[in-house]
Amino acid sequence: MKILFVTDLCPIERKEKLPNTLLNFIKDFTALGHEVLLLRPNVILNVLIRKRKIIPEGVYEYSGIKSINKNFLTPFFSVNQFKFLKDKNFDIILSHMPSGILAANKISKLLNIPYFASVHSSDITVLEDIKYFFVKNEMKKAYLEAKKVLPRSFWLKEKIEKIIPELKDNTFVIPSGIDSKLILGFDEINSKADKFYGMPLKIFAAGSLIKRKNFQSLITAVKDIDDIELKIAGSGPYEKKLRTLIKKYNLKNKVKLLGQKSNEEIYSLMDEANVFILPSYKETFGMVYLEALARGCIVVCTKNSGMSGFIKHGYNGFLTDSTPKGIKDTINEIKQIKSPETIIKNALCTSSDMTSTKMAKNYLNIIQNILF
Repeated sequence: MKILFVTDLCPIERKEKLPNTLLNFIKDFTALGHEVLLLRPNVILNVLIRKRKIIPEGVYEYSGIKSINKNFLTPFFSVNQFKFLKDKNFDIILSHMPSGILAANKISKLLNIPYFASVHSSDITVLEDIKYFFVKNEMKKAYLEAKKVLPRSFWLKEKIEKIIPELKDNTFVIPSGIDSKLILGFDEINSKADKFYGMPLKIFAAGSLIKRKNFQSLITAVKDIDDIELKIAGSGPYEKKLRTLIKKYNLKNKVKLLGQKSNEEIYSLMDEANVFILPSYKETFGMVYLEALARGCIVVCTKNSGMSGFIKHGYNGFLTDSTPKGIKDTINEIKQIKSPETIIKNALCTSSDMTSTKMAKNYLNIIQNILF
């Protein structure tokens, strides 16, 4: 197939600090023999609000992926703004993020081809937050006119169907996948499980130090739990608040903020840990959960966020409320586990079933089954 992939959440230069999750989908589609062009419809006001660099319009190539960067003043696109695509002969359009979905709706009319609209937490924000009232109806229309709506996780499927009930029979979940090289071998699991019984229980967390990641509740939760060690990797505007909280509860010997770490350092820290906890809310999917599953950690995810639905409580990980009490109760439950190797092995099976290649095939199979 010849695919037009429309999103503003995809790096086109090495120096851009954007996640590679969607870029990885494009790489896998290409590896599977499909031709993909990335279109980035950048709404200037949104770029400035999100403190991104305004990149000049033009054709770019990054990591082997060809892309077109186009800048727009508003998200109210017209069909005429996309006439430069008229003779490209695409088969389908895949769209992600609000500007990508709004643009795909117009491009679909121009090219007379179907488009598929994904759902991220950002889309839910636009549909629910009063400050986006000016574009809410356009977003709803774009979802209703899509060939299929593809939430990135189960909680987003439930959410979008509640906001737009007409979508109930027109959604399908498309999770991300992990590099198979990151998955531990089963022969390494017993060694990992044996470390679970050592003291203290080693807990690791990673993510941007922002309110939504909810590290403040995690730190509060551990203050009254004995025999644990918590390390948090990441940087962000909430660092000062978290350090104040650590000082307030006198946790400097129990909780360590490690600062920003590379991917390789994150994996090493996961290897050292028994438990990985990220109690964030409104997490679109959370690749870091999947990475932690693959590295043999007992993973804790917030209910109705991130990988909830893929992680099943007490089977391949644990689900928790986002409150300090909920997190504390979950940690104490984990401390009572009799056979951690069973949960770790189940987690490894989950990560093995969710490699990037398998998830890319899953994405395309959904589309091909609908079209053909």
